[in-house]
Amino acid sequence: MMKVSLKATGRALGFLLLFALCAVGVQARQATGTLRGQLADEFGGVIVGATVTATDATGKSKSVASDAEGNFSLAGLAPGKYIVRAVAPGFALYENAEVEVGAGRIELGKITLGVSLEKEEVTVASEGPINVEGSSAGAIVLKGKDLEALPDDPDELASALAALAGPSAGPNGGQITIDGFEGGRIPSKDSIREIRINDNPLSAERDQPGFGGIQILTKPGTDKFRGSLYGTFNDESMNARNPVLQSPKRPPFQFRQFGGNLSGTIIPKKLSFFLDAERGETDDNDIVNATVLDPLTLTPFGFNTAVLTPTRRFNMSPRFDYAINNNHTLVARYSYFRNSLGNQGVSQFSLPERAYDVATHSHQLQLTETAILNKTTVNETRFQFIRNRNEQTALNTGVATNVLDAFFAGGATIGDSFNESTRWELTNSTTWAHGLHSVKFGGRLRGVHLSDFSESNFNGTFLFGGARDVSDTLTSLERYRRTQELLRAGGTPAQLAAAGLGPTQLSLAGGRPLADINQVDFGGFVQDDWKVRPNLTLGGGLRYEAQTNIGSKYNFAPRVYLAWSPDTTPQKPGKTAIRLGFGIFYDRISENMSLQALRFNGVTQQQFIITAPLSTDNSARAQQARNILSLYPVLPTVEQLSAFAVPQTTRQLASDITAPYSYISGFILTRQLPKSFTLNVFASTYSTRHLLRSRSINAPLPGTGLRPHPELGDIYQYETSGTQNIKQINVGINKQINRAFSLFANYTYGRAFSDTDFGGFPVNQYDESGEYGRALFDTRHRLFIGGSLAVPYLKLSLNPIIIANTGRPFNITTGFDNNRDGIFNDRPAFADAQTAAADLRHTQWGDFDINPKPGQTVIPRNYGEGPGFFSVNLRVGRTIAFGDTPASRAAAEQKRKQQEQQQAQSHEGGSRGGGRPGGGQGGGGGSRPGAMAGGMGGPMMMMMGGGPGGGEGKKYSLNFSLFFINLLNRTNLANPVGNLSSPSFGQSLFTAGGFGGGGGNVAAGNRRVQASVRFTF
Repeated sequence: MMKVSLKATGRALGFLLLFALCAVGVQARQATGTLRGQLADEFGGVIVGATVTATDATGKSKSVASDAEGNFSLAGLAPGKYIVRAVAPGFALYENAEVEVGAGRIELGKITLGVSLEKEEVTVASEGPINVEGSSAGAIVLKGKDLEALPDDPDELASALAALAGPSAGPNGGQITIDGFEGGRIPSKDSIREIRINDNPLSAERDQPGFGGIQILTKPGTDKFRGSLYGTFNDESMNARNPVLQSPKRPPFQFRQFGGNLSGTIIPKKLSFFLDAERGETDDNDIVNATVLDPLTLTPFGFNTAVLTPTRRFNMSPRFDYAINNNHTLVARYSYFRNSLGNQGVSQFSLPERAYDVATHSHQLQLTETAILNKTTVNETRFQFIRNRNEQTALNTGVATNVLDAFFAGGATIGDSFNESTRWELTNSTTWAHGLHSVKFGGRLRGVHLSDFSESNFNGTFLFGGARDVSDTLTSLERYRRTQELLRAGGTPAQLAAAGLGPTQLSLAGGRPLADINQVDFGGFVQDDWKVRPNLTLGGGLRYEAQTNIGSKYNFAPRVYLAWSPDTTPQKPGKTAIRLGFGIFYDRISENMSLQALRFNGVTQQQFIITAPLSTDNSARAQQARNILSLYPVLPTVEQLSAFAVPQTTRQLASDITAPYSYISGFILTRQLPKSFTLNVFASTYSTRHLLRSRSINAPLPGTGLRPHPELGDIYQYETSGTQNIKQINVGINKQINRAFSLFANYTYGRAFSDTDFGGFPVNQYDESGEYGRALFDTRHRLFIGGSLAVPYLKLSLNPIIIANTGRPFNITTGFDNNRDGIFNDRPAFADAQTAAADLRHTQWGDFDINPKPGQTVIPRNYGEGPGFFSVNLRVGRTIAFGDTPASRAAAEQKRKQQEQQQAQSHEGGSRGGGRPGGGQGGGGGSRPGAMAGGMGGPMMMMMGGGPGGGEGKKYSLNFSLFFINLLNRTNLANPVGNLSSPSFGQSLFTAGGFGGGGGNVAAGNRRVQASVRFTF
């Protein structure tokens, strides 16, 4: 894959170079024009932040946002005829297809946009003709009514957007930016102006690929006061029962969310603001679905219950738009977020006694200064500062007991902890238009300081895994049951060790809880989009990245792409655009890894992991481990283990650790189909090298059981030695029929393979050749359908979202630690003639041998596949508008006069008809056009958004809506348990989220109905 990509890159670079040499010196700078104007509403107030686009006959377009005084200026336009459009949230679309541009300045004057509180322009694709500008194509753009289809809860909103964006390259998934900044929390839906997905995938300005990326743009201030108030409510009486909860009664549940926003002006034509605030209160439940023992009889039974997990959150975000002068604008946005969560850590196998509370506070400041340096040069400077504090408080600090994939009891291993992070980011970029070239260059500098106080596992954890001996194989639960039975009978530590019982592993940490670290990274870029011909654009760029805490300093990332419209002519824009591109993208090594290496260096904190040895191992170290584990349930202290000279478990970064990088190549076809449909086809390949993994570099050597350094304990090393390959094709189709109906659908087929998942350990610490298999996110088929529909006679708006995908893979393990590396990820082998009866397991995924012998074939990583997912979600809304504006009153008066004139003309025609033979028919004929207009006018106006309750020209609107999550109440189960030594192997004990997320949440898997009301003025 790498060789093919490099070869393709060489051809692309050679093609670009040849084209440049042939064309150099023949391009002359044309005389250009500048289009200027001002946007205002019906009250005469200016409109800030509207998007104005000018598109020429070839499909080339330029866009600009109106400033704090509503003014806009589009410079560098070649002479000719243009289509000019102006779009602003809450306003009707303005379009003028007959704008002639010549050399010099063209003044459009004041443009008035009608207020539209109910019917907003919906865009679900690039607007206007197919063009070949830049590297963007087929981006999904959500605004207006399509935003209303998305969930109100921020966490569910993030899940829905992730489902729509689909899989992405790189170890950290798709990138989310807010107003161009990374690292922030998704704002409330009410403050979002626009969401762009899969936009500009190969731009050198971005450090992550646009495929799978999500860009969120917030609302700017306005010149006149406007705002809204809203509330959302849901409780258990409106929901279906969760299918994995065995109780026939639905547990108490309630979701309450309310907030509002206000925008307006502070200093006329200088300073405007947008303020939103939101409070959310959720009394949710997490499901525990474990298998435990009866305290009296030690008989296993299922423990199934719902545990209340209350959440309280508040966020507030003011934004200010300030016009410093005609050439400089400043946007400042501050966000405050507070969140408290109760009874966390209680779900799946974790019992209620393991609960802990979480409290989060976050402050975020963003500043953006835009400077128009001259007619062809724009500079933008962005600064971001984020301060987060996360506190976790354990409600029980007792010793924890983990019976692998059966139950997890005792105290919360997270202990009392807090994490404070201070992050800052400074970005500067310059865009320069010169003739047929659009050049952009700049850089970004980021820094983070982490101060982390952690008492994680200071209370210690006993782990019980599966057990094997000559005559018997025990599940994790049976090993625990027999241990308790022997202890109740008065068994001694020696008897416990002789029976091969007791815990499989003991882990304990201690030392200094506080650790801190600093990290800085830099990224610089330059790129050029060269419009060689009206239907051909060549683009290329180079990005450089570096960071502290690793030795990798020479991370250069070239990007090349071309955009071609084969059917575009100087007289007529085409309907087809083809884009080809290739790029290298680097990822960052997280500061958390450096923090863990610093914390568990054997000095700051001490960590001990003691694993039961094989019965045949009679070394001094094995005997020491048996002596310590046989003391169960007595927990030794860190001081005692240090005095016993027990080797510590340490963590470190590999000396050659480097930044992971991906070779990405893509083909994009955009085609306008008949009946206003648009087709987008994406085909892409991702080849990632130096993927992050963990490895125990002092594990016992295979065959000998001896450690390379016997005097040391386990050494867990972070290294970048993994690989990942993804191939996928995405077919998207969208249609904007009118303001009442839009549709978009995306289908993705993909294959993802890797030899590590999210920094995990291999089975064999000295041989990673058997690790290459399906990646955990390898979902072969994905489908996302959404849109908006107005029902005219009922005056309802419908916003459906349909999400479907096939199952995700999961790992099948034995539940044993046969190689004694202390990591319970051993996989079985395919059963064959060597398989003993006691080691054979029959499953729906095949027959397995849980005790692989030399020569047997171990099953691939992530061999199992879980159930698919399907969910239909629907928002049904009704808007009532009232209160006339001055413009609507004038329009109504004009309409009344027109109707009076039509009636007078109708009477006059009837009188003339009545004076002739057959005058009755003549009278009817004379009035028929008016009658038809009256008969059709009502429904037609309602279809087009007018008529009673249409909302246009009204001061106020009141919207009522119901949001159905998992409308059909389909049972979407999470992946089954993959541990062959678990009593629940192969069972899906939990539900997947309402938008394909994680399981365990009562409200996430069953049908929910949320009722909302919104008042807008």
